[in-house]
Amino acid sequence: MKKGKLLLACVCAAALVAGLSVLAIRFPGLFSSMLAFPLEQIGWGLGALSKLGPAGNGAAVAAWVGLSAIPALWALRYGRGKETRWERAALYLLSGVLLLSLYGMANPYPFLPPLLQGFPEYTKMMKSVFGVCVWAVVVLYLVLRLIRLFRLGSRDQLLAYMQTILKVLCVLFTGAASLSLSNGALALQDGARLDADFFFGVFRLIVELVPYGFDILIVTLAADLLAVVRSEEQDGIVESAERLSNVCYLALGVATALTAASNLLQICLTRRLTDVSVSVNIPILSIALTVLILLFARLLIENKRLRDDNNLFI
Repeated sequence: MKKGKLLLACVCAAALVAGLSVLAIRFPGLFSSMLAFPLEQIGWGLGALSKLGPAGNGAAVAAWVGLSAIPALWALRYGRGKETRWERAALYLLSGVLLLSLYGMANPYPFLPPLLQGFPEYTKMMKSVFGVCVWAVVVLYLVLRLIRLFRLGSRDQLLAYMQTILKVLCVLFTGAASLSLSNGALALQDGARLDADFFFGVFRLIVELVPYGFDILIVTLAADLLAVVRSEEQDGIVESAERLSNVCYLALGVATALTAASNLLQICLTRRLTDVSVSVNIPILSIALTVLILLFARLLIENKRLRDDNNLFI
């Protein structure tokens, strides 16, 4: 994926996540949660189709079974190899979970206790549960596929896989940043609070977004570095690794400093705030990812220097 396509994918991910976030807040009847998308909308369509008489009900059942069977049909294309048996099992499981979840999305009431039926918040919760179940099995399949690819891949293939994963992470971080920005902006817009609350809310939103920004920059630079590593000449590997290392140093310092400043500022403004957060907002995942990529870059630099020294001796 070239940088232009990667940028387009990031923009589309940001727009999609922001749109879904706004719709989930503004239209809770249609979008119960982002994790239920698009299964909830499919279930709503199936439910509406089933109410159009016998023909509509038959078409709804056919669509329900057909959509649920797609993963199983995909598993049949794998063949009977031993190395793919767990992936095929995950796909068959996904078909079963889809069959149950789509029915639950269209008609969640049989899955609710009698006392909770008729309460929209519990119906919304049940739909979210179905959505989480489906996406959990999807993640299981992807992880099993990655395990097989990593076990059987050559050096160049593994570097290509890592480069692709970094680009996917870039898209995911962009989506996560868009979600935080849209939710934070809506919270600031809807909350009629004091000036101190608004000021601290903006600062806390910035603190939350900065690590995502560094994550996107770091994984982009890491993907560029891997492209140099995969080349035969490996020209500019030290410069690319040094550039990545410097950004990692800056990210670690700025992210941790902003987190400390946010907590200290909240202490200073406690008497003027009407909404005090008692959660510890430390970007652990961003820090861990940055440290790992930093170590990877430094190892490449030291390995290059060691090879150059060996060539001088030879």
